[in-house]
Amino acid sequence: MRLSLQVATEATVFVIIVGVAVAYLLARKKFFGKEALDVLFTLPLVLPPTVTGYYLIIAFGRNGFIGRHIYEVTGWNIMFTWYAAVLVSFVVALPLMVKTSRAAIEAVDHNLINASYTLGHSEFETATKVVLPLAKRGIVAGAVLSFARALG
Repeated sequence: MRLSLQVATEATVFVIIVGVAVAYLLARKKFFGKEALDVLFTLPLVLPPTVTGYYLIIAFGRNGFIGRHIYEVTGWNIMFTWYAAVLVSFVVALPLMVKTSRAAIEAVDHNLINASYTLGHSEFETATKVVLPLAKRGIVAGAVLSFARALG
């Protein structure tokens, strides 16, 4: 039980950091491939868990395209460690955070965002003082869903 809680907690911390950043990017920016990126982040929700696990083994195994470089540099193999459990929990929980946070960020009134810009605030200041506080409930809901999924 302790290991499960440790894995889920650490995965959720990373999910919150990465998920809110990706959700903000998808909600507030316009760029080529935006919806393709959204689909990429949604894939772990629709793929069977065995397929997701297989792709992670291919990527992070000792001969995987990412795992090979980690092994060459550090001599360390991530497979069959509790770090791998954190990685898997992160991957399967991230879509819930991205979807929930993106919806919350998109729901923030654009007039309030424009007023912040009019008052001379930068985009970062507007994000931290206006957008994220107003989207807090959705972000917290995403964090709770992500924790539950990571624990599962």
